[in-house]
Amino acid sequence: MNLGPFTHTTRPASARRSGAFAGTAALLLLTFGAAACGTADPKAAPAPAETATATPGPATDDTSAAGTGGSVDAAPAVAPARPAVGSTQWPQLTWYTAEEHGQKQNDPARIWRRTTAGAWQVVRSGRLGNSMDAGPLAVSPDGRRVAWMEGSARRLVISGFDGTKRHVIPTQGQQTCAPSWLDSGRVLYGLGREKELTLIAVNADGTGRKVLATHHPKCPTVSGGWIAQVGQQTVAISDERGVRRAVSPRLPAGLVIGGVAAISGDSRTLVISAHTTSPGGCACGWRFRNYRLDAVSGAVTELAPLDPAWKQPTGHGQAIDGVVLADGGLVVQADAGTPADGAPAYRLVRYAASGRVLATVSAPAGQPWGGLLG
Repeated sequence: MNLGPFTHTTRPASARRSGAFAGTAALLLLTFGAAACGTADPKAAPAPAETATATPGPATDDTSAAGTGGSVDAAPAVAPARPAVGSTQWPQLTWYTAEEHGQKQNDPARIWRRTTAGAWQVVRSGRLGNSMDAGPLAVSPDGRRVAWMEGSARRLVISGFDGTKRHVIPTQGQQTCAPSWLDSGRVLYGLGREKELTLIAVNADGTGRKVLATHHPKCPTVSGGWIAQVGQQTVAISDERGVRRAVSPRLPAGLVIGGVAAISGDSRTLVISAHTTSPGGCACGWRFRNYRLDAVSGAVTELAPLDPAWKQPTGHGQAIDGVVLADGGLVVQADAGTPADGAPAYRLVRYAASGRVLATVSAPAGQPWGGLLG
């Protein structure tokens, strides 16, 4: 998954997720500085509290069978390990935590990997600087690179997470969509204004520029190499080759599509969030409902909410990010916070293909702004 702009809202518009524009009015006023703090934190975070439904498995400190991921080091693999078909195990998880400013510790941005023992371990750290015109950060799926827009400098910047190997791509001063990662080596961004956007893909080293679309209506969502455009009742997805699919999910009456959290590599399965509407459009009056979508038939399977409170119109429980597993199961990043909280409260949920909750795990402790990579 591509992470990115973690603006301080309850719906962090990940550059892979976001339709946010970058520029002088960007909400997350960060640039990626050349200074970096070390490569890896020597300490692993304590295993977070977890809950799960009753699922047979070996006795471990996890709530489900032990994960299949390999060792944690300073260079995570591009693709995290996946459980075998039919397994209830967790895949190996990778998480990004944004830098924290103004606190006692002033924590750097970090990349975490979850060990088979259930602990979160830091594998990469980086320092971010403040700037008045820096757009939201987008972190590559493997956690090695970061991309962002600089409005006044009129450029897209792609850098290693430690600040090295920086590449600059001019944007001619046009208003732009925040960047997204198609994969760990290729970035998507948009130039222009809404309804007249030009979508462009480029390699992480600035080469291989390719125009993918012109006159695009709004900034897209990116997941699993696919580019998604969301309407209230429809989702259209395409890739760099021009392959395109449009689907109208068979949602219950009264719901509108809020976003795409995940797309499988074959584009057959999507995770979408939908919500009720309310006067004035305030999300505090929405009830979020999340679905596994068959992009061929339009059939949907509702993902069970973790908490009874999420069944109320209070803004709890939106699916933000996710991974579609080989057996049809899912790992979903859900936000347990509400708009009134002022910060997200993420949980990672392991779902069966049927939408049943198999297990949940907390995100790494500390700075709340961050998200699932992989």
